[in-house]
Amino acid sequence: RISGPGIGDNSVGVASLIGLVWLLRERGINLPGDLWLVGNVGEEGLGDLVGMRAVVDRFQDQVLAYIILEGMALGQIYHRGLGVTRYRIRARTQGGHSWVHHGRPSAIHELARLVCQLTEIPLPVKPRTTLNVGKIEGGLSINTIAGSASLELDLRSEDERALQTLVDQVERTVFTYDHPETRLEIKEIGSRPVGEIPADHPLVRLAVKIADDLGLNSRLNIGSTDANIPLSRGLPAVCIGLTTGQGAHTPDEYI
Repeated sequence: RISGPGIGDNSVGVASLIGLVWLLRERGINLPGDLWLVGNVGEEGLGDLVGMRAVVDRFQDQVLAYIILEGMALGQIYHRGLGVTRYRIRARTQGGHSWVHHGRPSAIHELARLVCQLTEIPLPVKPRTTLNVGKIEGGLSINTIAGSASLELDLRSEDERALQTLVDQVERTVFTYDHPETRLEIKEIGSRPVGEIPADHPLVRLAVKIADDLGLNSRLNIGSTDANIPLSRGLPAVCIGLTTGQGAHTPDEYI
């Protein structure tokens, strides 16, 4: 058992690549073309797939197929890229002392009101679409009227148009937020484009066959992975799971 946030992607991926190289050499397998093994960065958190963007920019359409390795999803084959848009929204006010300046708006209080408005936005079930405030911070001390606070917002959808509709609603909510002593700022901090190849694409069929031959009970799926970048550019790509585990995106994550 290996524990730690993100461990499912990094350590297992590296170990798998090393094992693949060993297997090719051990069995004397000669490939018909070059095989590039790439360890990249920026898939998790606010990385915005910067590593995979650089990889695809480097190779363009010269690549026959992009095969992305993912931890904690054994048997899963992702051939569809889930669209993601992320924002940082900041509230700014004059601030002050909690007693002396009582009545002035607090950036934290105003941001809390905004969150309530955002969570009232109706989300379609089909196509599945989600909204999540994953981080909120601000203020100086317990007896201070906060002059600044910010949140990080994650928007996702299976459908590009549904995602854009949600983006428009969020931006409209921010731009029309009305408090004369509060200033809101919104900045896009991440964008993962959608894309897919059909379930009957040769690359998908091959991945399914291999997984089934290994008794892994293959399942086609959609997800936000490094595969988003090549898929969004019309290039063949799949993301395949390598391990099992629990607690994804928590301090108790393990494989």
